Amino acid sequence: MKKLTALLVIVAAFLSLNNNSSFSQPQLKLHVTGGYNLPLPDLKGTYPDDINKDPIPYFMKSGFHAGVDGKYYLGKKRNVGITLSGGYNSFSSGDMTGVVFSNGNNSVDTGTVLSKMNMITIGLGIEYNFLPKGKTQPFLGAEFTGNFFSGNTKYTPKNGNEFEGTLKSASRFGIAIGGGLDFKLSKQVGAVLGVKYNMSNLIGKDSATSTGSGNANSTNEYTLYDKETTVTKARNIGFIQLYAGVSFFFNEPKKTVKK
Repeated sequence: MKKLTALLVIVAAFLSLNNNSSFSQPQLKLHVTGGYNLPLPDLKGTYPDDINKDPIPYFMKSGFHAGVDGKYYLGKKRNVGITLSGGYNSFSSGDMTGVVFSNGNNSVDTGTVLSKMNMITIGLGIEYNFLPKGKTQPFLGAEFTGNFFSGNTKYTPKNGNEFEGTLKSASRFGIAIGGGLDFKLSKQVGAVLGVKYNMSNLIGKDSATSTGSGNANSTNEYTLYDKETTVTKARNIGFIQLYAGVSFFFNEPKKTVKK
């Protein structure tokens, strides 16, 4: 993470040195972004290789992100900003084959399982812009986040009927730390690239267990079950977010500042 941040700063500085003019920092920025999520342990896992880990992971393989954020910059230099963001994150396990589960009537069957986890995230934070007057502006920021979970798991046994379980709605609180580059293509529009490290359940973990009997003849609702207990360690829901998007700039001084 530190190496990636340093690389972003070096690239931004190089690009800025090659600009013939600089721009005054707009007071308000709006980003519309999308990207790819890389799950980290304990969110990530491979079945059946990781089934005996403690804690057992959520077995997510990949995910995507879509979101929007606003940044309001303070002071004359406008290099420190208050940020507000909202986003949707979704993860999928892909098809896990050979999973053993109950198929009703006290019988055991094997089959395929597909699990999905969805997360709506709202963040409030602070950001520092290193080159507020450059065409290319590197930034670093941190947010306190609220994360609201949902999801489902579909079971397809070799024998018997397909059935589905639902992740019980849950809320957790955490942090997100990241950085990126804002490219000014004009006074009003630009592009943004960035990376963000998310730890989504630092606060609010719960050890409540699943409801239902876990078979095709019951109403199945399961929980995040992420708090440490006497039989298992706590599960951390963390991921790295790679994103790109469009920037919109507002309330910028009319005159550009020439070098």
